[in-house]
Amino acid sequence: MVYLALEKILNEFAEKEGKEHVDTYNKVALTAKAEGYADVEAMLCAYAEEEAKIAKTAKNVSELLKVKALLSEFAEKEGKEHVDTYNKVALTAKAEGYADVEAMLCAYAEEEAKIAQTAKNVAA
Repeated sequence: MVYLALEKILNEFAEKEGKEHVDTYNKVALTAKAEGYADVEAMLCAYAEEEAKIAKTAKNVSELLKVKALLSEFAEKEGKEHVDTYNKVALTAKAEGYADVEAMLCAYAEEEAKIAQTAKNVAA
């Protein structure tokens, strides 16, 4: 699924951004500080903070994609399994002359379909 591929890419990016770039800027900032370049240190520390924010944003987007993927799977399963099951049992009830049970099961199927559609809409 596209969500999972994007999630993987974003997680890798966030990890690399967080570890490599932030650590590098902070290391060079410490060297600048030790050599008496406070202005360079401040600039590099600001860069490190921005890189950390970028990594956090990528991680947050990755988590959002994971939720979207789960909702999409849920919507698919809800639509196929639950709705189909209720409708199938409703047909059996109808064939056996239980109109009230059929109506109840059809109502359940409609509700399940609405739940699936809502999950699908939220995932989109």
